[in-house]
Amino acid sequence: MLRAALLLLVTLAVALAPLGAPHRALAAPSPDGDAALATTPAPSPTPAARQTTTPAPNETATATPITEPVITSPATGDFVGSSTTTVSGTRDASSEVQLLSPVGGDPLCIVAPDGTTAWSCPGASLPNSAAVTLRVVVTGDSTLSHEITIMALAPPTVTGGVSNGLVRGTGHPGASVTLTVTNAATCTTTADVSGAWACYLDGVTSSGSRSVSARQSTNYSGQNASHMSPVVAILFDVDRPGPPVITAPAAATQIPVTGTTYRGTGENGATVTVFAGAYSVCTASVSGGVWTCTAGGIAAGSYSLVAVQEDVAGNVSRGSPAVRVSYVAPRAPSATHTPTSRPSPSGTAATVVPDEAPSSPTTNEAVPPVPSPSPSASSAIPAPSPEAGRWNAPTRFTAAVSSPFTTSPFPWLQAVLLALGAVLLLAVPSRLLAGTISRARGGRPLWTATSIAGRNRARDEFETAPTVQLNRWLLGAAALVAAATLVMLSGPVLSQPAYLRLLVAVIVALLLVNVAAAVVPLWWSTRVMHIDATITFLPRYLALVAVAAIGSRLLDIHPAFMFGLLGSVTVAAGPTIAQRGQLAAVRAASLLAVSVAGWAALGALPETTGLLSTLVAEIVNTVVLASIGSAVLVLVPLGRTSGRSVLAWSPVIWSGLMVAAFTLLFAVLSPTIEVCQNAGQVPLLWVAAGVFASLCAGAWAWQRFVTPAQL
Repeated sequence: MLRAALLLLVTLAVALAPLGAPHRALAAPSPDGDAALATTPAPSPTPAARQTTTPAPNETATATPITEPVITSPATGDFVGSSTTTVSGTRDASSEVQLLSPVGGDPLCIVAPDGTTAWSCPGASLPNSAAVTLRVVVTGDSTLSHEITIMALAPPTVTGGVSNGLVRGTGHPGASVTLTVTNAATCTTTADVSGAWACYLDGVTSSGSRSVSARQSTNYSGQNASHMSPVVAILFDVDRPGPPVITAPAAATQIPVTGTTYRGTGENGATVTVFAGAYSVCTASVSGGVWTCTAGGIAAGSYSLVAVQEDVAGNVSRGSPAVRVSYVAPRAPSATHTPTSRPSPSGTAATVVPDEAPSSPTTNEAVPPVPSPSPSASSAIPAPSPEAGRWNAPTRFTAAVSSPFTTSPFPWLQAVLLALGAVLLLAVPSRLLAGTISRARGGRPLWTATSIAGRNRARDEFETAPTVQLNRWLLGAAALVAAATLVMLSGPVLSQPAYLRLLVAVIVALLLVNVAAAVVPLWWSTRVMHIDATITFLPRYLALVAVAAIGSRLLDIHPAFMFGLLGSVTVAAGPTIAQRGQLAAVRAASLLAVSVAGWAALGALPETTGLLSTLVAEIVNTVVLASIGSAVLVLVPLGRTSGRSVLAWSPVIWSGLMVAAFTLLFAVLSPTIEVCQNAGQVPLLWVAAGVFASLCAGAWAWQRFVTPAQL
């Protein structure tokens, strides 16, 4: 009975199942022909953006299609002056949209559906470009999209820190960058191909912290410019530091050409560069108020050590007080210290022993079986200079004159003041004194051509008049070589091959100077003045060459004061005062032009690394010194010089040429002048010049006013 009851219950459950479960349905007939029960699962919820309605059998579809998203801001063709912007638009309320990156990669942002048709993407990154493509798409269906093209240019960046007026930064390559300082001047520059730019603010005349920002524009931006960059605080330091001090080596000491240590004091953080004459010796940073560096490779000779320092902002100081030292080359070991060899008792090996003569130990004596010397003894003799004995070794003429394009300020104002003082206290008083002496002698010069030995005899007193025919080219070449040899004596001369090269360089330089001083006046006399002129060799000029060279050597003037002319240009027949003065002025002006051209060429010369570059450097340096020195001396109005002719023709032109010549001379000789200043000698020189001018003026006044009253 129990089994029958269970069977009845199961049968009733199966029969009533379709009435209580409407989601059940009969499956397709099974292979054995019986129907199987199947359950159709209820559909799971889907996002509103992707919901669709499946029409039931015999029903019509009523679903609404999804609309495309649209970008409404910015508009196509707009210019954006920043690196980011807000992009916004409209969409289907049920859609999730993505704003794609113009440069690829991850989307700039994804906006989920929020029940509204508006969407926005703030802070979207934009590259600098004339065509930035912004595209918005529906998630999962890239066919539903919209894109626009705009222009974008971000502000440049400004590098902060400490500056002497030069501000740097980065921007778009080729962009025009305008820099603005709060309550100060602006400047405009162009970024290079890498985007780097630098701009010097002339309007910043005092030190202090200032706010700086910049904006930029490009060709594709037209009249538009980027937004201003974020403000950067920059500490402007326009005050040049004081000169450093050299504490070692001491003045008047002898130091080796290599391995010398230089020490001194300076401004913390600054970079100190030590110069020996025109040579840059070594560079060091100042830490704790002191600096030190070690270097060598300087040619033997006497030099003035001067140090300059550049602070963090880039301001360069004046030179330190000069320290005069002498660089000495290592001497060869003495013959008494040469080790000898003696046969060993066995006769099979030689033992090296020092000579038996007593001598102080040197490095050459450190051979077995004698104990080696201490390290201090071996370091007493420096290693030879790597350039010693070579053809391309530097000499004092290799870098005698500093280029006018150096970073340190050039003392032009000082040179002009010295030139005016030299004209007023030396040149003009010399003319007064010469005229006074000439009038006192009745117009006769101090020097007259007299026979040194014996009386003068006429040619007809000889049965055969002695005549010596000399080839003028041979005479000129001999005079040129003699003058070059004398010029070399203005500096130290060593027995090294480099000084043969220097002799060639000086010969070429003096040849160039003499050609310039002769060819230009000859051309002027023929083409402009239409008179005949010739070149005259003047042997007395060799005496001037010798006096200038030996005087520079004795007074230790570096760069040296030189005179390099060997002759003059004279008019053949009866020139007037105006003709002589004009021709002399052209001659002096040509020398000044050659000196200026040579001085400017120094800045374009390559580094002296080989024989040819060193030879060219010595030629140019000698041309500058010889031409400017010759111009100064020929303009001094004494005797029959060019200066006397120019002064008689036009005092104004003579004054202009004289001031220009002295200005260039003092500018070139500024290292020597600075040494005199540091030694306290300049006031004494001014006093001496004043006394000379007073004596000359007194002698002139006495002869002009007092003497006639006594007659």
